[in-house]
This record gives sequence, C-alpha cells and structure tokens, in this order.
Amino acid sequence: MESLSQQNTVKEDGGRVFLKRHLGFFDSVCFLAGTIIGAGIFVSPKGVLEFSQLNVGVALCIWAACGVVCIMCCLCYAELGTSLPFAGGEYYHVKRGLGPLPAFITIWTLMLLIRPSSNAARALIFAEYISRPFYSGCPPPDLLKKILALGILWVLCIINSKSIKIATWVQNIFTLLKMMSLTLIIVYGLIELGSNPKASEPFKNAFDSEVPNAAQTAESFF
Repeated sequence: MESLSQQNTVKEDGGRVFLKRHLGFFDSVCFLAGTIIGAGIFVSPKGVLEFSQLNVGVALCIWAACGVVCIMCCLCYAELGTSLPFAGGEYYHVKRGLGPLPAFITIWTLMLLIRPSSNAARALIFAEYISRPFYSGCPPPDLLKKILALGILWVLCIINSKSIKIATWVQNIFTLLKMMSLTLIIVYGLIELGSNPKASEPFKNAFDSEVPNAAQTAESFF
C-alpha cells in the first residue's frame, strides 16, 4: 500500500507532496466531455418534449436556454480553474470565498448525496441501454436494471481503485463512443430533414400546441 502511494505522489520544490499528473491533454478533454455530456442525453429529449406538452417550439427554446446556462457555468468554472489552480475543486473555491464551514458542508454533501446519486442515475441509464435489446416490445424488469447498475458501479469502482491509466482508458473509450453516437444521430437527423418533406412539418407550426405552465416548464428545464 505504501509503495502504491509513493508511485502516485511526487515531491517538488520546497518538499511539498503532490499527486503525479497521469492525465494528458486528450485524456482531460475526454474527461470533461464525458462529464458534461452525460448518459442522460439519450433519454432527455423525450422528457423535455413530454413536459413541454409536445410543443416543439417551447421544447427548442428550453434546449437553447439550457445551452446558455451550461455555457455560463463552463465559463465560470474555467475562470475559477485558471484564477485558482489549486487541488480540491469546489472545496477550495467555496473555502476561499465563504470560509471553512461552508466548504466542509459542500464537500460532504457532494460525497454523500450529489455524486453518489448522479453515479447511480448514470448506472441505471446504462443498465437500461444494455438490457433493452433483450426485451423487445416491453421494458426490462426494474430488478434486473438495479442488479446491472450495481455491477457496473462495482466494476468501475475496482477499475478506478486499481489503476488510473486503465480508468482513463475506459473513460476515453466510452466518451468517444458517446460522441460518435451523437454525431450519427445529428447527421441522420439533418439528412432526414433535407430528404423527407414530412420531417419538417412539426416545425411549421411549432408553437401551436398547448403551452406548458410554469411547473411543467421548470420540470422540462430540469
């Protein structure tokens, strides 16, 4: 255990101990892209359209607003990362701005609630993807999806604890597959719009459907 710790740390000037930098530029880009574009991107369009009361115009406006919010968040994190390039992420930023107690609460909230629930949601979505081909015409059993999700989380936990390089390789592969899938969907959609006249009919009267109320709009945005 001690040798593993020594392999992952390095001493720089002043005798301070730092983690070794195992991630390169491509690995970092894949990590950020995989984090920002979550697995829910393949199921979110359905929920957005349903909560928008099948109003295509409102749904597209909500997507545009979400894009603006995401860009603003990315710019904020980019400014924080370049202005305060220290280890700790949100913990250091909150500690620097608000003090140690809010930072302590933030990091424990992330560790016990936000990150685990987010990982569980992603694992369930992935389990839905890999089990659905075996249940054509009906949804997969919930118990099966939960068992698969637990198995996925255990495998990823073991990979991340054993080797950073293997975990990075897995992250890069799945990020590339995700981006390729999204690219194929976008290209096919553009081809369909250009070749099939019926495909553009929902956009002709995009705002004619029922307009969602404030609660439905908030749910669609979320």
